[in-house]
Amino acid sequence: MITYGGPALFVAAVVVIITPLLYVLALKRFRLGVKIAGIVALWTLAIFVAYWDVYQISKEARRLCKEEAGLHVYKTVEAEGFLGYATDIEYWSEYGFKYVEGLYKNNKTRLTLQNGEIVRETIPEYVSRYQYVTDSKVLTMPFVQGKDIIKDRETDEILGEIVAFTIYPGWLDSRLLGLLGFTWIPPRCDGDYPPERGKRTIYFRDLIKVVIKPTSSDKGERQ
Repeated sequence: MITYGGPALFVAAVVVIITPLLYVLALKRFRLGVKIAGIVALWTLAIFVAYWDVYQISKEARRLCKEEAGLHVYKTVEAEGFLGYATDIEYWSEYGFKYVEGLYKNNKTRLTLQNGEIVRETIPEYVSRYQYVTDSKVLTMPFVQGKDIIKDRETDEILGEIVAFTIYPGWLDSRLLGLLGFTWIPPRCDGDYPPERGKRTIYFRDLIKVVIKPTSSDKGERQ
């Protein structure tokens, strides 16, 4: 289950602090069977209150990771380059692309590799038909869905995406982390595995490579 220790501390406080108070104030005068039943009922309630949302969060997180997370390819295309990552042209040229486009110092920029040298050109408009973008949205808390997307700029069609989920803590864990002031990394998943803190198994380069195939022609590009 996904927890940071808040529920365990809550249950421990009930056992160590609340139970003796309950015994002194209410259970002391009853026979042994009633005392035991009262304490068991208190502990059961404490465990339920502490761990119910942890159980529900963990269950839904596992479902999301299994059924929705991962790399999804809907269509493959060919292009000489793409928009959305105006750096590392050396890497992408080795893979076969002629250029990459994106914002650089707030300017629309195209990067190419000419005679082994990086050429950075400010351009009036992008020519790439295909674009890499990211998106995120809050589902029913505490789940946040993040996406890396390749889309067709002409049709707005999504060609492929990486779907990942970040899972934030339940109410007791949230309060504990808030009190302690710790810096923490929430669990996430981008595939069929139990969420782990900061884990990433699929990267944007993987998405670009499987969706956009380099070509020497101008097929798929804006005219």
